[in-house]
Parts: sequence; structure tokens; C-alpha cells
Amino acid sequence: MDIQELGYTLSPENVVGTPRELRLGRRDLGRMLKVDRASGEISDSAVTDLPALLSPGDVVVLNNSKRIPGVLHGRTEFGGKVELRFVDLDLEDGAGLCRVFPMHDVRPGGIIALRSGGTVRVDAMHLTQYGLARVSGQAGTVRELLREQGTPILGFFYDGLWEPQHLNPYYAEVEGSVESPLAGLHFTRELVKELEQAGIEVCFVTLHSVGSWLPFLESSAEDHEMWPEHFRVPPETAASVNRAKKAGKRVIACGSTSLRALEAAVDEAGSVQPVEGRTSLYAYPGFQFRAINGFFTNFHQQQTSLIVLDCAFAGQSLVMRAYREAARRGYEFYEFGDAVLYL
Repeated sequence: MDIQELGYTLSPENVVGTPRELRLGRRDLGRMLKVDRASGEISDSAVTDLPALLSPGDVVVLNNSKRIPGVLHGRTEFGGKVELRFVDLDLEDGAGLCRVFPMHDVRPGGIIALRSGGTVRVDAMHLTQYGLARVSGQAGTVRELLREQGTPILGFFYDGLWEPQHLNPYYAEVEGSVESPLAGLHFTRELVKELEQAGIEVCFVTLHSVGSWLPFLESSAEDHEMWPEHFRVPPETAASVNRAKKAGKRVIACGSTSLRALEAAVDEAGSVQPVEGRTSLYAYPGFQFRAINGFFTNFHQQQTSLIVLDCAFAGQSLVMRAYREAARRGYEFYEFGDAVLYL
């Protein structure tokens, strides 16, 4: 599949850069496009309709990873300003991998003085196909420096520099992502309570989103490789998912991170196992989904691994028709936009 085929056209009204709770009063007041994979029917709905669209015994799986800042700013020894945008925070000795912008006066062994104090050392450069740098803190880990003075990784469509509470799901508790698990930003305590009152079980996995912002370098979707990310499927979630599957109920992954965690944990027999580790699982058309049979997510940026995953689950033709129809109907795209439910 040529990645150029996964494009679409938006109008200005399709793009929003302000959190829903600030625009609408609550996060769960967005619209939701319902896509039926079997019939191909595309219909309008709302996020608050989710309890009515699911059935007692179904399981909704959320990612409880908590976002931290992913960018440090500083100056090189030659005085040039640089931005360090991280994709991995869990290397030995508290080091991290990042892209450096710009790179022209950065050297291996060089010291970068951070804007708000402290320094990092450039241990190595030009790593992986993305040209990443390995950097380590001179007094403290990279993660600690990001907590103290980092700024969030933001897309071009943001209207402001939003605080962390606007970028994390309300239930986020396991620190590690540098990008938000986007689908979780639709949920509120009230919506989760309504799901549970309807007999729908809500449970959690953890997958730290750290490399999904990296650009798609390949022309063929099949040639792409996902960045390995830390994940955990706890025993209670594995048990809930397996119980629902055995009873013929639906398992709804909320967001690509929850989906990838569950599919990385499923064994050859189709049973989800409790597991913790790293996964580079990449779903593109032809991938066999064995853990889930429903997918709640956002409208993603074009020509990315995220929209490839949509196509893997619902089919390229239907997904691109849904995206075009959503744009025509005035749905809002990206992180603070509306939702789509594939059933």
C-alpha cells in the first residue's frame, strides 16, 4: 500500500487546537462517527452515545499512560539555539534518544546548556534512520530534566501551549508517554460510570507513546517499522478480555496504544496474556487481529502509521471513505477533535 494513497483534504473548520473541556465544557461532548465494518454504513453519533452502542458484557480497554514533557531547549557550546525532541527516555544511566533541531553545530561529546539550568552531554549522533542523538544529563536523568523544565511535544494545529492536565486523560497515572494517548481525552468520570452502569467493563493497559511523532520515511506502508515502546497488560485486564471473548462479547480498544498493547499480548491460541516489556507491533492491511473486535479512536493525520492501523482494522477503502465523509460533515480532526468508532 502506497502511503500517498492515505491522504485527504480538510477545511479550516475541520481543525481545532483547543481542548474540548475549554471549548465545550466537557471532554465527552464531542461528535463520534460510527463505522460498521460489515455493512459499510457510516452514521453520525456522539461520544456520550457509547454506552448505548455497546452491550452488557463488552469490555472497553483504556491506556493509563501519563504524558510528560518531551522537549528540552538550550544552547550549544557555539551559542546556537537547539531543541531536543525525545523519542526514548529509558536508556542506561538515565540517558535518552532525541532529534536535535538544528544539528549543524552539535558534536558528539559536546555539552548543551539548557535554557532553565543544567546541561546534557551529546553521547552519540546519527543513530537509526531518523538521525537521532543519544544524550545524558550531567546532574540527573533526562526524565528528571524534562519534568523540571521540559515543554510538551505539540502539533502544528495547537492554539496555545496547553498545560499537562489538558494533555492527559483524567485516569492517566503511569508516567512515561511524551505524546498523549489521544482517544483517552474523550473520556470523563461520568462517561466511564455510565459505561459501567450499562454492564460494560472498563479496564486498563499501559503503553508509553514515545515514537509515534516520528515521520513516515517509507513510500510503502509495509516497509515501515514502529519504534519499540514499553507496555504492560496486567493480569486483571487479560482476564477480563479473555472472559468477554469466551462469552462472545466485544473487546473495544480505545486508541492505537491500547490496541497495540492487547495485540502484542495475545498468544497463538487467541488468549491475551499478562505481560510487560517492549513492543514494536505494527498493524497494516493483512494484519490478523486476535484480541479486539472494536476500535474507538481519533481522526488521525494523513500518511501516518496511525491511519495505516485504521486501514488494517476496517479496510483502506472504508476508512478513507469515512475520513472524506467526516470532513464533509464538518467533523473536527486531530488531538482535540471528534472520535470515530469502528465496529
